Amino acid sequence: MSEADSDFYVVKDAARILGVGEHRVRQMLREGELEGVRDEVLDRWKISKAAVHAKRDSRPTKARREKALESEAGATDLLTVVRDLERELGRVEGHLEITEVAESTLKEQLERERERADRLEERAERLREELEAERGKGFWARLFGG
Repeated sequence: MSEADSDFYVVKDAARILGVGEHRVRQMLREGELEGVRDEVLDRWKISKAAVHAKRDSRPTKARREKALESEAGATDLLTVVRDLERELGRVEGHLEITEVAESTLKEQLERERERADRLEERAERLREELEAERGKGFWARLFGG
């Protein structure tokens, strides 16, 4: 790693420090929420260490949330936390509903495909039987339909 590279993190390291997934770090980079430079030669992000640490420090920690709850202004902070949690709950419930609908749709499609496969299998069996019956006839009977 060169001297210049020592001022940067790769996505994996930034994700570990921020306590999020690598996909979330890439999303933050694309949305400009986190400062980084795309290295086209190596096909990877170089993320400023200062930006990662600033982002980490700006995020509320468990200790800060608990301290805010204990303070007099904690009621306002608590209300904010509750609203954030309600919003997150709504998002998760929406995701669950979408997942349930998708699962139901996929089960219906699977059942239709199974029925279709059964019909095709029955048709194939009938065709095999017809073919065997035709093979059992003599050449002249097949030729003249006898």
